[in-house]
Amino acid sequence: MKGADGVTNRVPGAYYSGVRTTLLLLLLIGPGSLRATAQPTTGVVVEEGTGVPVTGAMVLLFDSDGSRVDQALTDPVGRFMLDTGRPGPHTITVERIGYASFTSDPFTPAAGAEEMRIEVPVEAIQLSDIVVSGNRGCQVRPEGAAAGRVWEEARKALAAEAWTREAELYRYTLLRYEMRLDRDAREVLADTSMLMPDQRAAFTSAPIEDLVAEGFVQNEGDSMSVYYAPDAEALLSGEFLDSHCLAAVDGGDGTVGLAFQPTASRRVPEIAGVVWLDGETAELQRIQFGYVGLMDSPEVGYPPGEVTFTRLPDGAWIVKEWWIRMPSFAEASRGEILRIGHRMVGGTTAAVTDAAGRTVLDARSASIFGVVADSAGTGPPPGPVVVAREVIGSATIGVTTSADGSFLLNRLPAWTHILRVPSPALREMGLAEPEVSVEGNLGQVAYVRMKIPTVADALAFSCGGAPRPVGTAPVMGRVEHVGGTPAGGARVEVQWLGETEYAGPLVAAPIGPGGETGSGWAIGLDGSSVTASTTTDHRGLFLLCDVPYGARLRVAVKPATGEEPVIDRTLFVPPDASAVVETFILSSLHDKLTSKDYISTPNP
Repeated sequence: MKGADGVTNRVPGAYYSGVRTTLLLLLLIGPGSLRATAQPTTGVVVEEGTGVPVTGAMVLLFDSDGSRVDQALTDPVGRFMLDTGRPGPHTITVERIGYASFTSDPFTPAAGAEEMRIEVPVEAIQLSDIVVSGNRGCQVRPEGAAAGRVWEEARKALAAEAWTREAELYRYTLLRYEMRLDRDAREVLADTSMLMPDQRAAFTSAPIEDLVAEGFVQNEGDSMSVYYAPDAEALLSGEFLDSHCLAAVDGGDGTVGLAFQPTASRRVPEIAGVVWLDGETAELQRIQFGYVGLMDSPEVGYPPGEVTFTRLPDGAWIVKEWWIRMPSFAEASRGEILRIGHRMVGGTTAAVTDAAGRTVLDARSASIFGVVADSAGTGPPPGPVVVAREVIGSATIGVTTSADGSFLLNRLPAWTHILRVPSPALREMGLAEPEVSVEGNLGQVAYVRMKIPTVADALAFSCGGAPRPVGTAPVMGRVEHVGGTPAGGARVEVQWLGETEYAGPLVAAPIGPGGETGSGWAIGLDGSSVTASTTTDHRGLFLLCDVPYGARLRVAVKPATGEEPVIDRTLFVPPDASAVVETFILSSLHDKLTSKDYISTPNP
């Protein structure tokens, strides 16, 4: 990046107009590149234990010498393709922001080999704990200490951004602005802006070799000083790491910073600043920096700059807005300088489009990128599915996913959007599909992961939303007349031993397509047992939430009139069940029981 206190009229390349400025981009992750090669290595990255695909992870292929052969980002369903190049043993390393990296055992790529399945442990990295327990001050190329571990998370993001920019996966519309400020930088004296569409990159920078040799503020001509800042390649370079020390700092507001400053041996204008990350997720938020090693005068000070970031559909982070403020001078008596004002230059990423021409980000609206998995949540759906979006005051709007289950909703207003995957099967049972609330913010892309809903998902939604307490399952009953007509108004009594420590049902019936939830449960004690009673609604359904595994429930179903139960049965909740569902069929005379029941599998 560079900015100058003199202005030209050139606008070449990705970003030069008057004052030329390039800033660090962090974690610009594009869609997984599935390049066709002569002998590709293909695979899928999933979380260990759950099988959930990992989206937007960097997959790196190394040969037996430890040299990187190829790299790519996983796509929305966790898949990747790498060019193995030459034969021989290879290893794969998977890097995720906020999680520990994983390296595979050595393998030898072969033509026609089966797709690799890489299960990565879910080991979250808490940066805030690292800073508190392991800060050792500013160090050059720190390893193992707090700064080294924070740098490792920042490095993952920088590497992903550099690869994505090189692949030119996106096109940018940039709004560049320039302001003249008064001496105290409080009043705007002049303001101009320029819209720059169809740019290949948000920013470019000078070679790090030149910046290390000449400094980050350089003279061009007799009266122009040019201010530079590094891009991803610069910060990743050995030259930068050898000439700057790093330190972990606590932001005090849930953020963790990686402070950088030039080493004492530097004798040219330099930069110092902090890369701020979220302490819980390790996601990039902003960079604050300033120029040091300039003329030792209060008239110069430490010219500041800042950049903020936002997320792209696939989990990437790009520059949302940036600025640099540089002093302007006039010559005073005795050769001294006098600050007469400031020049502030900056830019905003107004829009980003992908290779398909879709606007994935617009500064004037919100976007939602999502992925719909199959009913198990471990792979793509069997085919394109529809995602419904509820719109206040109007009809539901639907969008069809791609074959991999991904979808994009753009040009949205800034409010809470309700999404669901419609299921005719659930609606036929009288159950509402689970809903997901997504907050839409202007100039940002929200990410959501959904799945084709099952009965267990619908019941979990009715019980308050997933995930439910570990070691429990919902129990739903459906009371019918012969022929399948729901038995509305039937009385249901459920009894269990108090020693099971089951607190009792939360809702009387699952949420229906129209929002109905039943009439409620009445709880009572009968010696050492707990009794809950309710009346079925027009759907004939009742529901008990979060019943512990191993519990036994005695269920008595009575007709609308009469005290003797016509159905009296004990249900058992087996370990690892995702839901227990049973249908009670009342005979026309209410004098005998015909029941059809089933215990659901982990994914009914």
